[in-house]
Amino acid sequence: MTPRARRSCPSLACWLVPMLLLAGCGSAGDAVPATSSAATALTSSSSVTVPGSTAASSTAVTPAPPGPVEPPAPPPPAPTINVLTGLAVTDNVVVAAKIDNTFPGSQWGIGAADIVYVEMVEGGLSRLMAVFHTTFPGEVGPVRSVRTTDPDVLTAFGRPALMFSGGAGGPLDNFASAGLVDASPDVIGGAYWRSSAASEPYNLHADVLTVASRLGGIGRPTSPGFVFSDDVGAYAGQRDVDRVAAAFANPISFRWADGVWNYIRLGAVQTDGATGEPFAFQNLLVQRTTAQPDGTVDSNGIPSFKSNSTGSGTFTLYRDGKALDGTWSRPDATSPTSYLDGAGNPVPFRTGKTWVVLAPGQIPTTEG
Repeated sequence: MTPRARRSCPSLACWLVPMLLLAGCGSAGDAVPATSSAATALTSSSSVTVPGSTAASSTAVTPAPPGPVEPPAPPPPAPTINVLTGLAVTDNVVVAAKIDNTFPGSQWGIGAADIVYVEMVEGGLSRLMAVFHTTFPGEVGPVRSVRTTDPDVLTAFGRPALMFSGGAGGPLDNFASAGLVDASPDVIGGAYWRSSAASEPYNLHADVLTVASRLGGIGRPTSPGFVFSDDVGAYAGQRDVDRVAAAFANPISFRWADGVWNYIRLGAVQTDGATGEPFAFQNLLVQRTTAQPDGTVDSNGIPSFKSNSTGSGTFTLYRDGKALDGTWSRPDATSPTSYLDGAGNPVPFRTGKTWVVLAPGQIPTTEG
């Protein structure tokens, strides 16, 4: 067959074969672009099964409607009275200060305290802790060290700050773990200075207002458990008492005169170094408790003690020249203390200021 004969074929077959070949292949210029409709279909699918994958084929799932949302708990009702004094409520925080009670000089600023605690320390000596809420004095002192008794007393008030100057390792660790606010010179040194009123270590003074206004995290007070009433009829028949003494190694006493209690130390009614006025308060509470060595000894090897403000015991509340006896109980350091009379009713504190003597068995008290 000649070359011409090899190219010859029926006309329809010769036309169809090349057309079919062209349909089955294409040139490089005909490649499908990356944004082809096929690629778009893949990316818009809710699920793609990859060969070799264990993923299940996509199934449309309708999310469940959200459940009901619980409303937030309402805030606790705002107090209608000052829980420390029974007088007009104030929005202030709570700041306490440790105050020396052994040196012969004046004590400054504690006449402004709502509550003052008298605590036993080493050697049967006493030290004060003043609690401020209504008024923040510009000068208190002399400020001294923290003790193991302090945190349990202070947690009754919520999250107050404590102004103190150092302390032994055990008491410092105990304070640090109690969730209270450290207001020592290490934290807010600008609130402290050395006064010319006495010599070291009895001359460290401080500004309570600076602490209250500049140190964060201090709480407003919770009730320590006091119930207030100025009605005198319920206890008019109780015994009359106008003097109470506590036999610390540095003996102290209290005198009822002119409608208030005064504080007697070193044989004289004590006056505030800041104002010159006698310390005056409406309630004197002797809370009988227990105390045990806390593992700390001073430089002379004398052990320090922790007085317990939790547990139970007896007390006497002195107000309006009368003595009201009862029992106290406090289950733990975050709870208020219950002060009940013999019938199980709360013993009423008079509105105003209160001094509390934590009196373990080592420190007898007497009435006059």
